[in-house]
Amino acid sequence: MAIWSELRSSVRWLLRRSDPPPPPGTGQRIQAAEQAVARRQLLTDAQAARTTPQHCQPTEVVPTVTLGHESNDGRADR
Repeated sequence: MAIWSELRSSVRWLLRRSDPPPPPGTGQRIQAAEQAVARRQLLTDAQAARTTPQHCQPTEVVPTVTLGHESNDGRADR
């Protein structure tokens, strides 16, 4: 029985024990570092987009459709 009470008190002690909080400003430093990485990635992407020749970019050709009643040169008297 003494083993169980010792085990129970040890488990209670472990559960009561908490990790110390991080130093003040840690979250702000992490956020600033993540923002710097994102900013560098955006600048790299923008640089790559500027240096890519525009004539190499794929374009989509959309056919134009003219309906029969629209082919009268815009005049309503026909």
